[in-house]
Amino acid sequence: MKRILFFAVLAISAIGFTSCLTDEAYSTPSVVPSKYLVRDTPAGVHDTISYSDTIHVGDTLRATVLLYGGYNNLLEFQASVDPELADFHLLLDSGYTGEHYLTKASDPAKGYLRFAADIYLYPTTLWFVPLKTGDLKLSMVLSNTAGEKYSPVNVWLLMRVE
Repeated sequence: MKRILFFAVLAISAIGFTSCLTDEAYSTPSVVPSKYLVRDTPAGVHDTISYSDTIHVGDTLRATVLLYGGYNNLLEFQASVDPELADFHLLLDSGYTGEHYLTKASDPAKGYLRFAADIYLYPTTLWFVPLKTGDLKLSMVLSNTAGEKYSPVNVWLLMRVE
């Protein structure tokens, strides 16, 4: 009898303590870009460069990005760049394009993804071609179900185009 009473009290205490931790399940989403860009130049050079390397007008660049919702489901991702500075869209891996991953509201050509239910992690590729010299700023916004205190997160990639 004492054992049953002990485990009952232990179970009730555990439920009580974990119910106090509801805010601990919330987390800020993360946008994790790869350390390198894949570059294809108009002269036919194909190489891998870092973000600090020289980028030229007309180079075709691809950057892999991992979208991570933490303990919460991903809701939407928006990536953009000034259309006068670069031609831009998202490339999707064919294994991650079904209705299980993205809703019909998604528009990769405009840099917008809307996620289906229960998606916590999603890889995508940013594809862009700089059109002018100067500073190129890629802006990204990722939101998850954590609520206003933790979501969305804003991320920028800055590059110098010569």
